[in-house]
Amino acid sequence: MKVAVVHNIPIHYKHLLFQAMNKLGMNFDVLFMASGSSIRHEDIGLSQDLYRYRIGYDGPYESAPPVRKALWTWSALKEIRPRVILVSSYYATECWSAWLWAFLNRVPLVMWYESNEFDYPRHWPKELLKRIFIRGLAGAHVYGLSNKAYLVKLGLPTQDVTIKRAVVDIGKFDTKPSEKSYRSDGVTRLVYVGRLAAIKNVITLVRAFADAVKSTTAPMRLIIAGTGPCQEALRNEASMLGVGELIDFRGYIPQKDLAAVYREADFFVLPSVREPWGLVALEAMLCRLPVLISTQCGCALDVVNSETGWSFSPWDQANLAALIKQLPAVRLDQIERMGAAAHDLAAVYSPDNCARLVFESVRNLRNRSSRVGACMEAGYVG
Repeated sequence: MKVAVVHNIPIHYKHLLFQAMNKLGMNFDVLFMASGSSIRHEDIGLSQDLYRYRIGYDGPYESAPPVRKALWTWSALKEIRPRVILVSSYYATECWSAWLWAFLNRVPLVMWYESNEFDYPRHWPKELLKRIFIRGLAGAHVYGLSNKAYLVKLGLPTQDVTIKRAVVDIGKFDTKPSEKSYRSDGVTRLVYVGRLAAIKNVITLVRAFADAVKSTTAPMRLIIAGTGPCQEALRNEASMLGVGELIDFRGYIPQKDLAAVYREADFFVLPSVREPWGLVALEAMLCRLPVLISTQCGCALDVVNSETGWSFSPWDQANLAALIKQLPAVRLDQIERMGAAAHDLAAVYSPDNCARLVFESVRNLRNRSSRVGACMEAGYVG
């Protein structure tokens, strides 16, 4: 059965997923709206030998005219004539173009979805549009529990939502016990990896770290890997709080070098006030790091438990400071156990496992495709 995947741009983790889907024998074409993005630093080695793809606009996604993306999507679908369409969310014109094409041609539409109800304030006009879009779906694939809960609230029956999981680069980050040591020099190290933007809430992390080190004599260091508009302000804040020498600002780290950065640390922290999922957490966990994850991160419900780490409110600086303060007191054998549990949980988020779940979901859809097609004009397809 021929499948069309409507996607914004080539992204490393989706690139891995598409390769795994191709290895399973899925017959699909990926419709990339643009060749890249102005806000991502990724060089994807696209090749028709890995999977079939088309690119609608040679340039940044943000520069591609919305009407052009919608018309190109329609034209490509008309040429491919897929039996199933996988579309990445409902936020862009190409998504609605695919939605309408699927409706008129009575083709099942499945949405890949990674948003949470708590990501933004929700207003009824936009929520109504989402409900309309969802009524045209045959199903959805989501990363985790909070994504699924939001879709169900918007009207998609729970049995039509498949948790396909996110995808982490196993080959790049998988760490053997012999490759990881903790507190080798007696210092407890905490690492953050990501953009230095306001929504990442790194300012609260810096302040909480300062509060923690001032209330304990245990040696601690914070590694911050990333760049962004808040970089200078964060350096100034660290200096003003007297912890500038204890925070190591690494700047942008290419993904090929990130594993080494994770392995330097003993714990990983993600303090975002808005994070649809949080793939960096899975990378850190594969590198055998226990994690401290904000409750506003989509992955929190799926990857944080008593064996893998802690969760915290990103608005509660005192609570985060208390968590950081206790880290030097965690015994080495406990860190090793938590790191092993984190690693084993993250390992199931492999491209192969995700591809298998996508393949099985599409195959099950095929078994009921005649019912789906017949119901398209009646409203919600379930």
